[in-house]
Amino acid sequence: MTISNLSMITGEFLTNENDENKEKYCVLGYSIAKEIFGSVYAAYDDVVYIDARPYVVTGVLKEMGSVSSGISPDMTIFIPYETGVKYITGQNINPTITVISADINRVDMVIENIKTVLADSYANAEFTISDAGTKMEAASKSNDTLQLLLIAMAVIVFIVGGIGIMNVLFVSVKERTNEIGILKALGCSKRDILLEFLFEACFMSFIGSILGVLVAFGITPVIESFSVRVELSTQGALLSLAFGVITGTIFGFYPAYKASSLIPVVALNQE
Repeated sequence: MTISNLSMITGEFLTNENDENKEKYCVLGYSIAKEIFGSVYAAYDDVVYIDARPYVVTGVLKEMGSVSSGISPDMTIFIPYETGVKYITGQNINPTITVISADINRVDMVIENIKTVLADSYANAEFTISDAGTKMEAASKSNDTLQLLLIAMAVIVFIVGGIGIMNVLFVSVKERTNEIGILKALGCSKRDILLEFLFEACFMSFIGSILGVLVAFGITPVIESFSVRVELSTQGALLSLAFGVITGTIFGFYPAYKASSLIPVVALNQE
């Protein structure tokens, strides 16, 4: 329990006596207790059936809210090891032992000591020893690489999308040159023309961002069907919308500035 940072909300955890006597006791995770009994406190001292055999619930774990080693304690049922071997798995199992080093700087030495002890105790057995720190370091490097790829993708989207908005706005300015000349002749200021086309650029990019967010929500079930974990957030959606508006503002400024700088007489005579 200490190694896995587990703590009880009610009752007690399994004991060495339970294991030695191969007793049919169990401890439930928080979520599984609520799912079976409707309440974590109602689960205590009640019975659950595993392979048609009754197991007395000696306690329920506190809610962890996180996943450890790919298995969530909240959805787990713990039984004594020897009980599991006798009634469920049989002898054909691959047990796992978790060890924590008291000094993080001596992990390599601890691993060597473990190898020596296991080799002396089980001469004909094969063992696989892995260092969680090494796995975390590898995962961290993979995460850094993924972040760089996402940043590169965002930059590409920013440039390509921005150039697209700029081209559309240049075409709009070209087709509406006479309109710009009329607006200037009627007294519209350079600032008014600039803001008009700038708002158009922002609106285009905003609509594109909304469509992108909707597509993300739509394809999420498809991606999850391939057992890929996807987490959507309101903050991410808002950031996407903001990113789109910023892109439209930056790349739409120059075409809008060119439109606002047109000379009224020249714009009116433009065909």
